[in-house]
Amino acid sequence: MRIQQTAFLCFFVGVLTINSLEGQNQQKIDSLKRILQKAKNDSTKISIFKNLSWNYAITRSKLDSARIYTDSIRVTAEKLKDTESLVLANFYYGLIDRFSGEYYSGIKNFEKYVEFHEKQGDSLRIEMGLFQIGVIQSQLGNYKESLELYYRILAIYEANNMEKSIATALHSIGHIQRKLGNHENAIESYSTSISIKEKLDDPTGLAMSLASLGNTFGELKLYQKSEKNLLKALEIARNIKTDYLIGSVMENLGSLYKEMKNNSLALKYFKDALEIRKTLPSKKELASNLYKVGAVYIELREYDKAKIYLAESLELSKKMDAKPIEMMNYSSYKKMNELLKDYKTAYKFQNLWSSVKDSIFDAEKNKSLLELETKYEVAQKDKDIELLTKENELQEATAEKEATLRNALIGGIIALCIIGLLLFYTMRQRLKNQKVLTAKNDEINKAKLSEELQTLEMKALRAQMNPHFLFNSLNSINTMILSDENESASKYLSKFSKLVRLLLENSEQPEVSLKDEMDMLETYIQLESLRFNNKLAYKIDIDENIDQECTLLPSMVIQPFVENAIWHGLLHKEQKGLLTIKIEESEDHLHCSIIDNGVGREKSITLKKDGGLKKKSMGIKITTDRLKLLTKQKIKDVINIIDLKDDRNNALGTQVNIQIPLS
Repeated sequence: MRIQQTAFLCFFVGVLTINSLEGQNQQKIDSLKRILQKAKNDSTKISIFKNLSWNYAITRSKLDSARIYTDSIRVTAEKLKDTESLVLANFYYGLIDRFSGEYYSGIKNFEKYVEFHEKQGDSLRIEMGLFQIGVIQSQLGNYKESLELYYRILAIYEANNMEKSIATALHSIGHIQRKLGNHENAIESYSTSISIKEKLDDPTGLAMSLASLGNTFGELKLYQKSEKNLLKALEIARNIKTDYLIGSVMENLGSLYKEMKNNSLALKYFKDALEIRKTLPSKKELASNLYKVGAVYIELREYDKAKIYLAESLELSKKMDAKPIEMMNYSSYKKMNELLKDYKTAYKFQNLWSSVKDSIFDAEKNKSLLELETKYEVAQKDKDIELLTKENELQEATAEKEATLRNALIGGIIALCIIGLLLFYTMRQRLKNQKVLTAKNDEINKAKLSEELQTLEMKALRAQMNPHFLFNSLNSINTMILSDENESASKYLSKFSKLVRLLLENSEQPEVSLKDEMDMLETYIQLESLRFNNKLAYKIDIDENIDQECTLLPSMVIQPFVENAIWHGLLHKEQKGLLTIKIEESEDHLHCSIIDNGVGREKSITLKKDGGLKKKSMGIKITTDRLKLLTKQKIKDVINIIDLKDDRNNALGTQVNIQIPLS
């Protein structure tokens, strides 16, 4: 199941937590450029181009640089005939279009991205494209289309417990609820979003949601609550030094003070925001800011100045087809002409305002929106009832249980077929590599042969890793199916499908990112923990200074040692066992420690003899051989095993230290 594959676009790249958001973003860009200079293959370059495109795009001010690296994704993908990366370029073109106000071009690019991944059945990537389209539809005033997309996305997030994404979706839904006048539900959506973002320490998202909540209170004339939330949002935005966010919150404060009849203070905040807007590429936000300055000048009876700002705002909003801003301009023109007693011109602008309003809020759309929200609330209530009565339903519905078990068995058979095909392909590759080795022995001189032999042996060793790993995982699934544990079997099949996908993807590259490797490793540990009724706990501690996306290492070098710790150390322990994985970076290698509080190696050997087990761990032997080739060192310098004991020489567990070379 690809829903869990957050690594791909993962999207969205990291939570920025240092004092200067823009400063860290530039550090990230500089780091990526250094890595790009050392990149050896085109696939790795595409991954780096992707991150550079994203980090430039989210600045909102360096969109030309973002487009250059998106062009690089497209050109490299065409060279490799990589269709998936070509579609990825469409996503980043769409993002650039959205931030620059080219809305219809952005929708077309995102639709191409969504269409491709709908054919692939990849829900996460579908969601990412739909979310961006929803944002643009909202900015265009197409609220029905936008809300439908947000609820569809929210269902995907909730099904997969994606907290940060749930917070983002709730924030967007709150916007639409406000536009429909449903402030009570909007406050609930924003408040839930704020709670999640505070928990996840997301300063940028927190500032945005606080500002939106403040605006909602302002619309309800709860001015004190509104000002409190907006000032808190402005403080956070200034702390992380993000221009577009500072400008947005300043504009919101200007709107609040205008509503409070403090026009001089409102004009100050609007003009401060406008100076920032002029340095950013977003035409929509610039048009909105220009309108608000013009509207304050009307309140101050400075009509000549008001006309200048309103005319510029109206021209921009028409070019972008931004109907809500267009409506606001018509309304201000109407008010200004009424004050000037030019009722004929005022009537003209009233008609223009009504025409645009009707195109957005016709009766049929409002009815559809209400029905959509009602359906969603009913679905949520039904879901809660289903969870409360699930145990009784399982006892009463024997026929349904049998059908579920049959489906699980069919899924197991399908999984076995996949493994069989994978093993056939693996053995075929091994034979092919061996033939190449023999041919090379006759064609090249002795010195060159040594180098080629090491490369081909590495490929053969990697090929042996996957079937060994898959057989152990499949055994876990098989046990649950035979034990008639339907719900657990379903979880196993879901995690196992993710495991197979990660294995297939990682095996295509000689090197993988640390994040991809840890995603696969964590999935394996969760699989084993489920099988043994959560008897196993684990903790993964990765040095925060390590860039997991850009740190590349040989695939599958940690898993065999984790597997050994679980099967020979922790599962012999009567109490719940703890597995700890620590990773630190030192010069040109990673230092990885795998620590378990199991029975220790001496007790494990005794248990194996008593149980009649003589089979060696091929996974550890293969990994040892790989590390010998990769490091060109004695294995004792690469792998160090420590027996942990207390003062009385009682076993406390085992610690394995591995030095993993970095590319």
